[in-house]
Amino acid sequence: MRRRPPLAAKPQTLKAIPPTALWAFLALTFATTWSLWAAAAACALHAPQVSTALFLLAGFCPSLASLLTVWRFKGRAGLRLWLRRCLTWRLNLIWYGLAFFGPLLAILVAIGLDLALGGTLQPSPAAGHFSGSLLQFGLVLVIGGPWGDEFGWRGLALPALIQRLGWRWASMTIGAIWGLWHLPLFYIPGTAQAQLPMALFMASAVALSVVFARLSVNTGYSVLPALLLHWAINAWPIFAPIIPTDGNVRPYVLVMGLLGLAALGLILKPGPLPAHQP
Repeated sequence: MRRRPPLAAKPQTLKAIPPTALWAFLALTFATTWSLWAAAAACALHAPQVSTALFLLAGFCPSLASLLTVWRFKGRAGLRLWLRRCLTWRLNLIWYGLAFFGPLLAILVAIGLDLALGGTLQPSPAAGHFSGSLLQFGLVLVIGGPWGDEFGWRGLALPALIQRLGWRWASMTIGAIWGLWHLPLFYIPGTAQAQLPMALFMASAVALSVVFARLSVNTGYSVLPALLLHWAINAWPIFAPIIPTDGNVRPYVLVMGLLGLAALGLILKPGPLPAHQP
């Protein structure tokens, strides 16, 4: 009698993140980041190098907190599964293209609208030192926010909330929390947030979170497109002037207005349903 071949083992899947894990992640992220920002601001005058190092470390707290949280609640096997999902790279190239070039298109349209309304074209921050700006453009990916943020906000917090609230409400909730997380930076001289209207930044964080969430759902919760989008948002202003430096906030307001319209369109558009349990 022929023996049946053994059944293939089912591939392991990452189980849902419990609510306690989400609260632990948020508490750890806020406590570590805000403490490091406070310490960096306190020693900025007398120990600028130490202050810079503390600021850089603080920027990685959300991602480091997510790694510790998943390891604590899911163990090493769960951490491997979570990282495998976050680092899924075989995706439709259109998502990478939209993530990288979409912010540049919005910036160029906003600058064009500002010129049509009587504004003047500001000199590019990269003018006169292109090679240095190109290096800075690349460094933004490493130390400018994407790797420090996205594993936490989009890799852990967003999927965990989507399970309970759906992607629309989850995206807006994460956006509000994400904006609040930046709050101390508005009171620290020299930061980008210190140059921006707080209410406008908070609204833009919610709108951006909607865009990030839709991108995440469409790509099976891979973090890589979110990394690319975050990099593009922070890096393209190195070449295209959009951050207010002389009191003229209209280009920034216009680009945030375009972002808000895009977010509203995504919220009103039907679907998509999450591809699987995150």
